[in-house]
Amino acid sequence: MKPTLTREFITDALAESILDPRMRALYELCFMHRHHFRDDIVADKLRMLVRLCAERGILVQNFSPEYVAHRLGRAHVDRWFGGLATAEKLDVALLLEVHKHMMRLFDDLGEAEARSLASKYLHFHFPELFFVFDSRVDAAAMILGEGECGYLALNEHDPVYGRFYACARKLTDKMMPLVGRRLSPRELDRVLRAWNVGEEAVAMGLPRRVAFSGLHA
Repeated sequence: MKPTLTREFITDALAESILDPRMRALYELCFMHRHHFRDDIVADKLRMLVRLCAERGILVQNFSPEYVAHRLGRAHVDRWFGGLATAEKLDVALLLEVHKHMMRLFDDLGEAEARSLASKYLHFHFPELFFVFDSRVDAAAMILGEGECGYLALNEHDPVYGRFYACARKLTDKMMPLVGRRLSPRELDRVLRAWNVGEEAVAMGLPRRVAFSGLHA
């Protein structure tokens, strides 16, 4: 049977949308200190992000917030962030290019970890622009997006995140008639993770239910 999303499922997945206070604090810190002038503040942002990931079972091994903060401060990240903040319209090529740039700065990690952490770091700074990536939401997006999703064939980007980004955009378009608006990246993350929880319940012979255990609790 082809997987489908219903209005009821999406509504239930979004119903309990109170933001974890620690997550709210990270959004606020990234908003108030978007620049990378001070290594100590950047290290605080990274430390909070890694801690949130670890509490939800997403472990980032061999990661030094202090060392990475120093790298970010000297890698002209603020030039890229300035381009995102002042763009007059959404430029997908720029978004994917910035994500690839961030991945390179996390290259002490494995590729999969760097991809995921780059998407999360960018999301907390630009929550309306970047979709949160990890293997679980990627798998759900591929299933619900029914294939390659109009893969974005751009030169300077990570192909895995580019494919996921295309699927995420396709899904927000698909859900818009069901909920009457375009879901934000954080809301789409909730729906995809709720879908995963339901699939896992069914696989265990349990009734499908909407529950949530992902990054955006």
